[in-house]
Amino acid sequence: MAQEDLRPGRGMLLVARPTLLDPNFARTVVLLCDHDDDQGSLGFVLNRPSPTRLGEVLQGDHDFRGRNDPVYIGGPVELDKLAIVHREKGLPGALEVLPGVFLGGKVEDLGERVRKEDTPEDRLRFLVGYSGWGKGQLAREMEEDAWLLCPARPEWIFDPDPATLWKRVIRAIGGAWLPSAREPADPEMN
Repeated sequence: MAQEDLRPGRGMLLVARPTLLDPNFARTVVLLCDHDDDQGSLGFVLNRPSPTRLGEVLQGDHDFRGRNDPVYIGGPVELDKLAIVHREKGLPGALEVLPGVFLGGKVEDLGERVRKEDTPEDRLRFLVGYSGWGKGQLAREMEEDAWLLCPARPEWIFDPDPATLWKRVIRAIGGAWLPSAREPADPEMN
């Protein structure tokens, strides 16, 4: 599908164009979880792991005891808030972002299920912060050619190799963007 035919919406990926130099979003892949032209948009950067592990974020008694999953930086907004994207169906309060992929839900229920089933890391993504756009902001950025759009795939959301995710999604988009996947992040490395 051509870029001009795609629209931002829940379950879409915002893929930073090579010309997007904002350090918060350069070479990022953002999962859109909510989008409304009048209300704004909410998403999470998928390919920015932090050096922090879950045990460091959730100290003491919590619903994810014994887990030491990596924690990702979901965006520059509210870095003190933890969000969870997961594959646990039927969780009360969870928002289905795309088929079989959910955001949030009742944390106690999710924690209990994860402990009981010993859920592997490739079914959970813990994120601090989020990416947000106010009314009309994302539309302006799209007009400025800051982002490419691509339908999300579950395997990208829970990808174990975030360092190469941007390049692989650019390759999947293909077309005129294919050469960008071969360029180094730092042009001086050319």
